[in-house]
Amino acid sequence: MNLYHDNGYANIPEIMRQGVPFSFVIGGRGTGKTYGALKYVLENSIKFCLMRRTQSQLETIAKVETNPFKSVVRDLGYDWSCDPYPAGKSIFAYRETFTGEDGKTEQGETLGYAVALSTISNLRGFDMTDVDILIYDEFIPERHERALKNESDAFLNAYETINRNRELQGKKALKVLALANANDFASPLMIGLGLVSTIERMISKGKEFYINPQKGIGIYLLNDSPISKEKALTSLYKLTIGTAYNDMAINNAFDGSRDDDIKSVNLAEYVPQVGIGEVCVYKHKSESSYYISAHFSGSVRQYSGDGVDMRRFLDTHRYLLIAIINGDVTYESHFVKALFLRYCGFV
Repeated sequence: MNLYHDNGYANIPEIMRQGVPFSFVIGGRGTGKTYGALKYVLENSIKFCLMRRTQSQLETIAKVETNPFKSVVRDLGYDWSCDPYPAGKSIFAYRETFTGEDGKTEQGETLGYAVALSTISNLRGFDMTDVDILIYDEFIPERHERALKNESDAFLNAYETINRNRELQGKKALKVLALANANDFASPLMIGLGLVSTIERMISKGKEFYINPQKGIGIYLLNDSPISKEKALTSLYKLTIGTAYNDMAINNAFDGSRDDDIKSVNLAEYVPQVGIGEVCVYKHKSESSYYISAHFSGSVRQYSGDGVDMRRFLDTHRYLLIAIINGDVTYESHFVKALFLRYCGFV
């Protein structure tokens, strides 16, 4: 599969031709993910819903000055623009906009909508059964962004809100094209869907794509982007050589994906201490070090991974926070590390 066009940008049409309902595309900055997705829906006259994580992000793309469709429409040479207009509380509609013979701005048909994951629950009564594709842009938050409460469940509810009962009526399922930079292995959506370990295996084996027709999932890692190679020679990325930012933006490396605290150990040398969510904490028998694994053994106190129980865990086992800070903790896998650091409130 060729994940890149001749111009070096992400080959969104090829990705969508794989035919699975859920496609996750992860690549460095400026590799044409969003541009390619928007160009794909306009060129093929596909009714879309463009979704961002927060209302403030939504309002940014719903302004004429920062409308992401501007460059797409210009490059396609259309004699109209695709502009956002308020369509109710917490939702915008992208409509064909052109100048009439009298010189006044006129609105044509609705091409798609724009919503925010954080507020889409307010739209339960809004009919989007005419939408064929949900473009979820920047689904992996940057490190400084605050996680949404029950973010993975919110995404699934958003999908249900738009998809409705179309499959029960013999119609095709709503397609999802989720786009992101490789900001964080502990992405709430990737954890919630159980895809972190899959991405981890892809990285370790050097695979760029994974398709599971049974689950209807496709994952695409734009690891060898021609555009990223060119960007590496520009001023910003010369400045940031050797940093996590450069690895994310140019090499498509997840933050933390190359850590040396991921290893396999002989569990016979460790004693189980406590369970939290999907992981178990072990202490070395003769050293002041800890190992976090998805394997449970022995009879240990088990805490759930959320709410009040997680607070109880942190209050009772605060020594683990100190161990993390001191570098005395190793992990079975990146998936386990992502979960445990989230449980401990570090991400």
